[in-house]
This record gives sequence, C-alpha cells and structure tokens, in this order.
Amino acid sequence: MPHSTLQRVLVVPFVLLVLALAGVIYWASHRSSESAGHEFSQKVLLNMVERVNDATDRHLLGARVAVDAVVPNPVYSPADGTTSMLPFSDDLAALEQRIWIATGFFPMVNNYVYFAGADGRFVGINRRPDRIELRLREPGDSPRHIYSVAAPGKRLSVVRTDNYDARSRPWYKSTVEKGRESWSAVYTDFTTLEPTFTLSKPIYRADKQLVGVVSTDLSLTQLTDFFKSLSVSRNGIAFIVERSGAVIATSTNELPYRVDRNSLVRLFAPQSESKLLRQAYEQVVAWQKGGEKLEHPVSREFESDLGTVQIGATLLRDPAGLEWITIVAVPRADFIGNVSSVLYQSLAIGMLAVFLVLVVGFGLLQWVLRDIRKLTRAAESIGLGKPLEPLEINRRDEIGKLAKSFEEMERNLRTDKLTGALNRESLIAQIEFRRRTSSEMLPLKFSLLFIDLDLFKEINDQHGHDAGDRALIEIVRRLKGALRADDEVARFGGDEFVVYLHNLEAPEDIEGVCDKIANVIQAPMEVRRDVLARVEASIGWARYPGDGYDMDTLLRVADARMFDRKKSRKRA
Repeated sequence: MPHSTLQRVLVVPFVLLVLALAGVIYWASHRSSESAGHEFSQKVLLNMVERVNDATDRHLLGARVAVDAVVPNPVYSPADGTTSMLPFSDDLAALEQRIWIATGFFPMVNNYVYFAGADGRFVGINRRPDRIELRLREPGDSPRHIYSVAAPGKRLSVVRTDNYDARSRPWYKSTVEKGRESWSAVYTDFTTLEPTFTLSKPIYRADKQLVGVVSTDLSLTQLTDFFKSLSVSRNGIAFIVERSGAVIATSTNELPYRVDRNSLVRLFAPQSESKLLRQAYEQVVAWQKGGEKLEHPVSREFESDLGTVQIGATLLRDPAGLEWITIVAVPRADFIGNVSSVLYQSLAIGMLAVFLVLVVGFGLLQWVLRDIRKLTRAAESIGLGKPLEPLEINRRDEIGKLAKSFEEMERNLRTDKLTGALNRESLIAQIEFRRRTSSEMLPLKFSLLFIDLDLFKEINDQHGHDAGDRALIEIVRRLKGALRADDEVARFGGDEFVVYLHNLEAPEDIEGVCDKIANVIQAPMEVRRDVLARVEASIGWARYPGDGYDMDTLLRVADARMFDRKKSRKRA
C-alpha cells in the first residue's frame, strides 16, 4: 500500500506553510530590524556625542572650579541689586593655602594651579604622582624655587631653581590683553614640554590696576588618554577639533601633536592618518558651509569604503571662550551588526522553534496516519477476505469513533449478528484468501465440517424463539471452545454451521474432531430459567484438496456426508 499519498497531502502543505510563515517572519523581522536599526543608531550616535561632550566638559569644568576657588566670582546682593568682589590677598602664604585647597578638588585632572602677579611674584601647587611641589617666586626678578612640600607652609626640600617669569608666557599675555577669563591657545609647557592649554582669570584692584592672573593647566595628553579610553564601536571614532581643524583629542591611536626639536607641531584633521577621521571632518565642514551651526547635536550619514557611515557632531562651548567641535563617526554596520546578531539569534531560535513545530507536527500527523493506515489495511483485509486483526485504536476523537464504527460495520459484514460466528460470505472469503496466499512450498490443506442440528425445532416449538436463539449462542460458544486458534466457525443457515479445520486432512483426525463436537453439542443447556434442553448434531466433512478444489464442491461433499450420517442415525 502506498502509505505516502495521504502523508504527502497532509505533510507537504503543512511543511510549506510553516516554512512560508518562517520566511515571512524573517522578512518582516529583517525589515523591522533595518528600520529600527536606523532609528536606534541615530539615537545612540546622538547620545554618544552628548556623552563625549559632557565628559569633556567635566574636564573643563574642573579647571573653572579650581580657578574660582582661588578667585571667586563677584557676589550678587539681592538687597541693593549690586555685585561686589570678594577680598583678595596676594600674600604668598595666603595664596599657597588657597591654591592647596583648589588643587584638591580634581587632582587627577587639574593638579596644577598657580598665581602669577603683575610684580613678578609667583606661587603654584603641582600635585605630581611622586610628590607635591610648591613653586614660589618672590616679587621682582628673583629666581623661582621649586620645593617638595607636605602641607601648606611645610617645605621638605628644594627640588630645583629656574628663571621662570610667568609674565613672559603666552597664556599670561593673552589673558592680560583680553582682560577677562579665557583659554589660551595650545602651547608647549615650560617644564614638561607637553602641549598644554591654560584657563586664566585676571585679578584687578578697585582702581582697575592688575594684581595678577590665576591659572590652571589642562594637558592635551590628559584629553587624549581620556578619548583613547572611550568605547565608541569596533570601527567608530570620536574626536575633538578646533574651528581651524587642529585636533584636540582623538580615540584613534594617532597623537594630536608631535614635538620636533622642542617645537610643538599640531595635527590637523585633513592630515590625519585615519581616513574615517578625514572624511568625517570634511563632512562636518561641508555642513557648516551649508549653514549648519551645530548648536545642538546633529546626525547625518554618508557613503564610504566602510559602507554607510553615520556622523554626529555638535559644538562644545565654554564660558571662557573655548569653542571646539565634537565629532563621532560610526559605520552603520557596527550598529546593525549588534542588531543583526540579535536578529540572527532570534532567527536561530525561530528556526529551532520551526524545526520543533515540524517534528511535533510530523509526529502528530504520523500518530493520526498510523490509525488511518490501520483502518485502510482493515478495509483491504475485508475486501480480500483476510482475517481481520484487532485494530487496537483507543481514542476519543473522530478517528476513534470511526474505528469503533468500522469495527461494528466489520462485525455486521463478516459475522452472524446473533451468535458472533462468521457468516457464509466471510468464511468463503477467508478460505479464498488462504488459497491465494498459499504456494508450492507452503501448500494449503484444510477440512470443512458441515453441521446440522437435530431436535432444534422442538426447542423453538416448545420454549419459543428466544430460547432457540439462546441455544444457538451457546452452541457457537461450545464450538469455539472445542476448536483451535486457526480454526473457524461459521453459521450458514438457521441451524446449520460450517467449521473450517486448518491443516487437517487425515480422516481419522477429522472423525475425532467430529465426535468431539458432537459430544460438546449434545450436552444439556439452559434455554430458559431452570429449563434444560438438548440438541444433537449430524456432521459431514470434506477435505481440501482431496475432495475438491472449490468451495461449492467441498460443501456439496460435506453436505452429502452429513445427510448420510443423519439417515444412519435415524435408522439406528
């Protein structure tokens, strides 16, 4: 039987439907991930620009706090609506105390705060990793002394002496010229030779005479180290440039400066080794030429050899006049890569779920088809006359009901409704099936017994047809109990039965079975309550193939012998 026909009808559409559903889900997820990835990358990029700006501003804020700690801003009086300067003393000992406090606010960033007087005096505290230095110069043209100190006023030793005069330094001149708090341009530090920019605040007396300048330094090295610690993305970069294009700090491995023979050489963005940095800077410059002021974070994208690159940029302004541009550039693949990895993980889980659905669905279909195949084989068996094996379908659904209906139908078609014995057509069909399936190696041999009941009419006449029915049921029960598993009992008429004896052809064996059956049948039986009756049996037999090769011949022979025996019994 081609079992695959119904299986294909049920399984193939089911599999195609599940796969199509998985494909639609993947397509929809991919489209959604692209759209969500674009929006997500935009938000993340702008958030990243703001975070870089905020972190850089915190470095600059530390410098403002340190300077304001030495020279506080004017205090506003709500009583009269005026502002007034707090008293300031240029006494070196008092300044040492105030500067010591100022350097303690952000020692990792603003570790050097100092005061340079208009009369040449100088006092500064530098919190180095290995010691704390006091840098002190008396008014006039005296040399500057650098001490190792433990606390304000507690000097441990002289480290060195130099001829440093702050009044000649660019940051001092720039601040005096501007007459307000301001950032200097980047310059080479006198002591460390590192690129440095300085926040300076001038101090004036009431008569507008200059007292001096309070300053703190911020090294480009510090900002560069901070930017290198940023985790932008696998291929993304973050950097800060001045309006001129000079790089302040970058997350690449490239330094924003180099020192050539004690001369500071700045790195400009168009000269960077990083192609992405150059391209990102060119894009931002083009935005500005197009009228973009970068007052707020702006995000756009462009195509490069890295694919689509998203750029975020904004101005970084400081009250002291500093104006830089913060730029973050990230290839979209870095964003989509994370989203894609999540998508692929979800897809893998989805495919696993699809696989499980297919397995479970296929298992359910096999479970359903298994019982349907049983019913199909049973129907074929009925058509071929093959003995029907128990279906063993124990279900409560429609297939279970169908199996029960089928078994009932099979019983009605193949058995006598009253006695449960095979009917005439069913017995003949089974014998024909055995004949067709036999071979020369395994030839079929059997005998047929034709049984006619004597004295049965008296039971019907004396006790009623109900008693006769009970007698027939009991006789079939006795016959089945007297036969082997391979033998069969069939009811051919009202009180006529045929018995099939498998692989039995010796006359003496057949006669032995006939005697056994006759004895079993003639034993008294209860046909009504407390009413016993008995019948007798006239039995004739025929052998296959000894007495014939077809059922009609065998039945005629057995019927003739049965009548001969009946006559013999009557004469006796």
